Amino acid sequence: MSTLDATVSMLEAMPEEARIKVLEFTKQLFNSRKPANPFVPVSQRQVHSDLTESRQQIAAGQGLNMEDALDRMGKQHEFI
Repeated sequence: MSTLDATVSMLEAMPEEARIKVLEFTKQLFNSRKPANPFVPVSQRQVHSDLTESRQQIAAGQGLNMEDALDRMGKQHEFI
């Protein structure tokens, strides 16, 4: 399943109210005066440093369960 197919499937499964919120958020992204890409370029050294830190956190049991993290983000952005 492609990313597009997965996204459409997710949107189809959402209640109408949640789809409206996604649409409104998407419109805000297109109409904002922010740069098109919110991510700043980082060096290869920074990527490796971030990965090392992430692996250390996971090894120490500080990682998040993906399902819990997605639920938290959904509630935070009022999709759930």
